[in-house]
Amino acid sequence: MLQKFYAILLWLMICHLAPAQPDYLNINVAPEVNPWSNLEINADSDQFQFIIVTDRTGGHRPGVFEQAVQKINLLQPEFVMSVGDLIEGYTEDTSILNAEWNEFSGFIDELQMPFFYVPGNHDLTNEVMGREYLKRFGRAYYHFRYKDVLFLCLNSEDQYRGAGRGTISKPQFDYIEETLNEHEDAKYTFVFLHQPLWIQDDPKYWPQVEALLSERSHTVFAGHYHHYVKRERNRGKYVMLATTGGGSRLRGEDFGEFDHVVWVTMTSVGPVVANLWLQGIWDENVATEASETFINALLSSRVVEIAPQFEVPADLDHTFQIKLTNPFDIPLSVRVEEGFGWDQWVTVDSHQIELAPNSVAWIDGSFHARRTGISLEKMRSTPVTFFVSAVLNDGNLLEIPIRVNLKPLQKTYLITTDKEPLIDGVLDEWDLPQDYITFADNKFRFSVTHDESYLFLAAEITDDTLVIDTSTSISRQDNIGLYLSFAPEIKSSRSPAQTFHLRLTPHRGEFMSQVASPKNIPDDWQYSCISTATGYSFEAAIPLKYAQEAQGGNWQSIRLNWNVDDLDDHLDWQKTERNSIDPLWGSDAEILGSGIYFKR
Repeated sequence: MLQKFYAILLWLMICHLAPAQPDYLNINVAPEVNPWSNLEINADSDQFQFIIVTDRTGGHRPGVFEQAVQKINLLQPEFVMSVGDLIEGYTEDTSILNAEWNEFSGFIDELQMPFFYVPGNHDLTNEVMGREYLKRFGRAYYHFRYKDVLFLCLNSEDQYRGAGRGTISKPQFDYIEETLNEHEDAKYTFVFLHQPLWIQDDPKYWPQVEALLSERSHTVFAGHYHHYVKRERNRGKYVMLATTGGGSRLRGEDFGEFDHVVWVTMTSVGPVVANLWLQGIWDENVATEASETFINALLSSRVVEIAPQFEVPADLDHTFQIKLTNPFDIPLSVRVEEGFGWDQWVTVDSHQIELAPNSVAWIDGSFHARRTGISLEKMRSTPVTFFVSAVLNDGNLLEIPIRVNLKPLQKTYLITTDKEPLIDGVLDEWDLPQDYITFADNKFRFSVTHDESYLFLAAEITDDTLVIDTSTSISRQDNIGLYLSFAPEIKSSRSPAQTFHLRLTPHRGEFMSQVASPKNIPDDWQYSCISTATGYSFEAAIPLKYAQEAQGGNWQSIRLNWNVDDLDDHLDWQKTERNSIDPLWGSDAEILGSGIYFKR
């Protein structure tokens, strides 16, 4: 009898000491130690997961979104949300719109779970696109409730104002207010829209929407600007997403530029957000407002400054100085990495520089010939990368690469003239001495001259197939563009901050010339672009007062770059060939000082 009593007592002790396990888990639990941390399985019945895809278009890169669809299927969320810019759009041609929507629908058909649409400015730009959208999807804004969580899908394009000018109109606001009142007992609210209206001017009724949201737990997701920034404001989280295939320089997490999908787990205490780069997973602080502010300040402060090197000796035995500036109240470290050069080497005399707060340091750089007998014009540049790192006040370590492509340059002088041309697009009075061989099937000649008051520019493009269609965007037509900087040589030589960009299409018959962002072009600029029997021509007269103001009087130089877009079939606009005289400014291929013209 006593033995039976002790056996029961031992059994009760074991049951008391062993950790409790949920009824859906069957596992043998030992009384002392077990090969697991605990049995509190993360399986709340109200918990769920969903994914958000962001901008696919706005310069989309084929294959990226399709790869994201495959990865979403591997993750098996319960459903997928979006924030717009799903097609390229920006046209009134319904055949193009149908083709683009059918292509996108084919991608979505591969998903193994529901997909919820939200329109972006590339999806809704005009009334024709609006009608097509409603024909396909029925509504441009709507809501649903899932496990006591409210999902509010909005239309930031309801007045067709385009990029950077999103709105919430009165009818949509009335709907939002009614929906939030009807679901005031929702334990959490998610809002999805394309344009982040909280950083835009005149978004109409968006401030009133924020006032309603401030009374509840909420997170707002948007896209549009193709880089990620999370802001904590209005008693919620406001997250601007990067891209899922849209145009991006892809400079990484510090810049918030990457292709990703967002994995959201809704828990009893709120959402947990993980950013899934298509090569890894990142948390929601991948790029914060603080890091964005620091990076923008760093890039605009010209930490690395090198004067372009003109008229270097033929044997390239030449040394120059590199100025490193730390304008911040925290230390900076600069690591210098010399790249490979086919025609010349570039070396520096110091590879690791520590910059105290608010200090300046100088190091020497040198050119060394690798090949002889090659002209400066044909010589290829050599990259030197300056990795600038800092520990921010929040403890985050940032390392920002600044790449400078260096080569000796031939000094080019502007032609002076005493004859002011008539800016009508007719080039009879011009001599066009500078030829550029494009990679497309067109040809390009140009000239740059000046008198006491004006800078004159002319270009002739030979093209046997002109595509001009004012019903679509400039990027889907043949066009010519120029970048112009009046800053002093040292400031204009690399990614100049103050740059004018004029881009326009030829005038032909009933099709008037279109100008990209005309509000950014000064009113006193004169320009003309017309079609010709062999292609089209361009002329411009630009007051030199801008150079005088930028250079403090007695201007000495300007910096200029041309680009020409060649398109042969408006239905196959993705095959547009862009040709630049020099590599695009601000790109990784930009050559220090390229395109600088000097006054004699």
